[in-house]
Amino acid sequence: MKRRHGLSSRLRCLASRLLMLSLCLSGPLLPQWVQAQAATGFAHVSAGIGDDDPIELEALRHDYNLQLVFALKGSGAYLADVKVGIDNAAGERVLAALSPGPLFFVRLPPGQYRVAAEYRGIVLSRSVRLAADRRHDAYFYWQGE
Repeated sequence: MKRRHGLSSRLRCLASRLLMLSLCLSGPLLPQWVQAQAATGFAHVSAGIGDDDPIELEALRHDYNLQLVFALKGSGAYLADVKVGIDNAAGERVLAALSPGPLFFVRLPPGQYRVAAEYRGIVLSRSVRLAADRRHDAYFYWQGE
Protein backbone atom coordinates (compact mmCIF):
# COMPACT_ATOMS: atom_id res chain seq x y z
CA MET A 1 0.00 0.00 0.00
CA LYS A 2 1.49 3.32 -1.05
CA ARG A 3 1.63 5.93 1.69
CA ARG A 4 0.50 9.43 0.80
CA HIS A 5 2.24 12.42 2.25
CA GLY A 6 -0.23 14.99 3.40
CA LEU A 7 0.08 18.72 3.72
CA SER A 8 1.21 18.50 7.36
CA SER A 9 4.29 16.38 6.54
CA ARG A 10 5.23 18.80 3.75
CA LEU A 11 4.90 21.73 6.13
CA ARG A 12 7.08 19.96 8.70
CA CYS A 13 9.71 19.31 6.04
CA LEU A 14 9.63 22.94 4.92
CA ALA A 15 9.76 24.18 8.52
CA SER A 16 12.78 22.01 9.32
CA ARG A 17 14.57 23.24 6.18
CA LEU A 18 13.87 26.85 7.12
CA LEU A 19 15.12 26.20 10.64
CA MET A 20 18.35 24.67 9.33
CA LEU A 21 18.86 27.60 6.97
CA SER A 22 18.32 30.16 9.74
CA LEU A 23 20.75 28.29 12.01
CA CYS A 24 23.38 28.23 9.29
CA LEU A 25 22.99 31.96 8.68
CA SER A 26 22.99 32.90 12.37
CA GLY A 27 26.70 32.23 12.94
CA PRO A 28 28.44 29.90 15.32
CA LEU A 29 26.18 27.94 17.65
CA LEU A 30 28.80 26.69 20.06
CA PRO A 31 30.05 28.92 22.84
CA GLN A 32 33.36 30.62 22.39
CA TRP A 33 35.64 29.17 25.02
CA VAL A 34 38.69 31.05 26.18
CA GLN A 35 41.37 28.37 25.83
CA ALA A 36 45.01 28.73 26.73
CA GLN A 37 48.11 26.81 27.62
CA ALA A 38 50.25 27.86 30.58
CA ALA A 39 53.97 28.37 30.05
CA THR A 40 54.38 25.15 32.03
CA GLY A 41 52.31 23.32 29.42
CA PHE A 42 49.08 22.81 31.36
CA ALA A 43 45.96 23.37 29.27
CA HIS A 44 43.14 25.42 30.76
CA VAL A 45 39.80 26.80 29.61
CA SER A 46 37.49 29.49 30.96
CA ALA A 47 33.79 29.22 30.21
CA GLY A 48 30.65 31.17 30.96
CA ILE A 49 27.12 30.44 32.04
CA GLY A 50 23.89 31.29 30.25
CA ASP A 51 24.00 30.81 26.52
CA ASP A 52 26.67 28.12 26.72
CA ASP A 53 25.60 24.71 25.53
CA PRO A 54 25.26 22.34 28.53
CA ILE A 55 26.51 19.45 26.40
CA GLU A 56 29.69 21.38 25.64
CA LEU A 57 30.14 22.25 29.32
CA GLU A 58 29.79 18.58 30.23
CA ALA A 59 32.40 17.69 27.61
CA LEU A 60 34.76 20.22 29.19
CA ARG A 61 34.18 18.67 32.59
CA HIS A 62 35.39 15.34 31.23
CA ASP A 63 38.43 16.74 29.40
CA TYR A 64 39.91 18.52 32.43
CA ASN A 65 40.56 17.07 35.89
CA LEU A 66 40.08 20.28 37.90
CA GLN A 67 37.06 22.56 37.70
CA LEU A 68 36.91 25.86 39.56
CA VAL A 69 33.65 27.77 40.06
CA PHE A 70 33.52 31.45 41.10
CA ALA A 71 30.37 32.98 42.65
CA LEU A 72 28.99 35.32 45.30
CA LYS A 73 27.94 33.82 48.62
CA GLY A 74 24.21 34.00 49.23
CA SER A 75 22.94 35.01 45.79
CA GLY A 76 25.11 32.52 43.92
CA ALA A 77 25.69 35.12 41.21
CA TYR A 78 28.55 33.96 39.02
CA LEU A 79 31.74 36.03 38.83
CA ALA A 80 34.10 36.85 35.99
CA ASP A 81 37.60 38.30 35.76
CA VAL A 82 39.00 36.19 38.58
CA LYS A 83 42.78 35.81 38.86
CA VAL A 84 43.82 32.17 39.29
CA GLY A 85 47.14 30.91 40.62
CA ILE A 86 48.02 27.25 41.13
CA ASP A 87 51.11 26.07 43.01
CA ASN A 88 52.38 22.49 43.17
CA ALA A 89 53.37 20.70 46.40
CA ALA A 90 56.88 22.21 46.18
CA GLY A 91 55.36 25.71 46.16
CA GLU A 92 56.23 26.35 42.51
CA ARG A 93 53.71 28.31 40.46
CA VAL A 94 52.48 25.99 37.70
CA LEU A 95 49.68 28.20 36.39
CA ALA A 96 48.73 31.87 36.54
CA ALA A 97 45.76 33.06 34.52
CA LEU A 98 42.78 35.40 34.41
CA SER A 99 39.42 33.66 34.13
CA PRO A 100 37.03 35.85 32.12
CA GLY A 101 34.18 33.48 33.00
CA PRO A 102 32.89 31.88 36.21
CA LEU A 103 34.02 28.38 35.22
CA PHE A 104 37.69 27.50 34.94
CA PHE A 105 38.92 24.09 33.83
CA VAL A 106 42.54 22.92 34.00
CA ARG A 107 44.34 19.66 33.26
CA LEU A 108 47.12 18.91 35.76
CA PRO A 109 49.11 15.79 36.65
CA PRO A 110 47.99 13.90 39.77
CA GLY A 111 49.29 15.46 42.97
CA GLN A 112 48.73 18.04 45.69
CA TYR A 113 48.10 21.68 44.69
CA ARG A 114 47.25 24.99 46.31
CA VAL A 115 44.72 26.98 44.27
CA ALA A 116 44.34 30.72 44.90
CA ALA A 117 41.59 32.81 43.33
CA GLU A 118 41.49 36.61 43.59
CA TYR A 119 38.41 38.74 42.95
CA ARG A 120 38.47 42.50 43.61
CA GLY A 121 41.54 42.21 45.80
CA ILE A 122 40.22 39.40 48.00
CA VAL A 123 42.15 36.12 47.74
CA LEU A 124 40.59 32.78 48.60
CA SER A 125 42.58 29.56 48.49
CA ARG A 126 41.93 25.83 48.55
CA SER A 127 44.15 22.82 48.83
CA VAL A 128 43.28 20.14 46.27
CA ARG A 129 44.55 16.63 45.72
CA LEU A 130 44.15 15.39 42.16
CA ALA A 131 43.94 11.67 41.51
CA ALA A 132 44.71 10.04 38.18
CA ASP A 133 41.21 8.67 37.71
CA ARG A 134 38.93 11.42 39.04
CA ARG A 135 37.94 15.02 38.52
CA HIS A 136 38.00 17.49 41.40
CA ASP A 137 35.66 20.48 41.76
CA ALA A 138 36.60 23.49 43.89
CA TYR A 139 34.12 26.26 44.65
CA PHE A 140 35.14 29.80 45.57
CA TYR A 141 32.47 32.05 47.15
CA TRP A 142 33.07 35.72 47.93
CA GLN A 143 30.84 37.83 50.21
CA GLY A 144 27.96 39.44 48.30
CA GLU A 145 28.08 43.06 47.26
